Amino acid sequence: MQNITILGVGRLGLGLALLIEKAGYNVLGIDIVEDYVNRLNSKTFSTKEPEYDRLLRESVNFKASINLDEGLNHSDIIFIMVQTPNSGTDKYYDHSLVSNLLQKINEQKVKNKHIIIGCTLMPKYIDEVGTFLLSDCENTTLSYNPEFIAQGEIIKGFKNPDMILIGTCSHELGEQLREIYTKMVHTEPKYCIISPLEAEITKITINGFITTKLSFANMISDVCDSIGANKEKVLDSVGSDSRIGNKYFRPGYSFGGPCFPRDTRALALFVDQNNINNELLLSTTKYNRLHSEFLTQKLLTENKEEYIIENICYKENSKIPIIEESAKLRIAKRLVEAGKRVTIRDEIQLINEVKKEYGNIFNYLII
Repeated sequence: MQNITILGVGRLGLGLALLIEKAGYNVLGIDIVEDYVNRLNSKTFSTKEPEYDRLLRESVNFKASINLDEGLNHSDIIFIMVQTPNSGTDKYYDHSLVSNLLQKINEQKVKNKHIIIGCTLMPKYIDEVGTFLLSDCENTTLSYNPEFIAQGEIIKGFKNPDMILIGTCSHELGEQLREIYTKMVHTEPKYCIISPLEAEITKITINGFITTKLSFANMISDVCDSIGANKEKVLDSVGSDSRIGNKYFRPGYSFGGPCFPRDTRALALFVDQNNINNELLLSTTKYNRLHSEFLTQKLLTENKEEYIIENICYKENSKIPIIEESAKLRIAKRLVEAGKRVTIRDEIQLINEVKKEYGNIFNYLII
């Protein structure tokens, strides 16, 4: 049975670890939080993320550890799945956790390893920074294998990809990853095996295109509402053209969450840094905000004494406790600013997140 190591078994890394284990591999997950590691090993960890609890409970060849050396010795294929949040700098993503980890690996002077970064990177990171940080590691490659998943359906996303993106200079690793994913997925995805730089650009370009499509759909939706046309029928008809497609092309709230907004802004920054006009991407982000304002004004015309806002996760009908750039909360806040009373109605884990960010400006109702 082949060994696989995953450095960072948070929400995304844990899903990958459990699915690789289910595909027939011996997986060791490394994390820095000892209590969390203990709960994984005792199988007492629980989460709202669908299927995680079952996969952890059924796992036989997955264990976790806080010992990085143990992880490096466990396998020659090592995934890095730590966070790269928005940094606000000209690099946009905060690569510090990835870079610190690469430096620690380099200090061990490991040999004959394939290191694979799965978290989102700014283009040129691997060529200009990451590979340099591993300069003392003999015959060790650094590659990029980001995932295209959504919080609240991570397992579904891993199992049903349209494509597997592999940025590597190693033909050997490309074939090894193809074998792993073939055993793991339920679809027949296209394998895009390209250079690390090309994969870095591809990752944020896909999300940038999706958000542009969403903003365009919302713009047409707002026009339809303004003149009395049926927005559902219009967008369904437009999306029926195979050059456009219905996926991500329907009326809805503004896009939000931890990935779409930041990847679009990161792509805009990268385009601008390379002396290409980025107004298209800037407009995508601008209209995303304008659409929320349009929806707010529609609600204000109803002139209610109280507005009840439900399903406030950034993603419709999801119960995972993530409210980052939630369009509904943006609208709720604008209603309060307009002098209206607003009640947030949702499950306790989401209510708690809203309270931490917005305090007492809303009333709360737990369902």
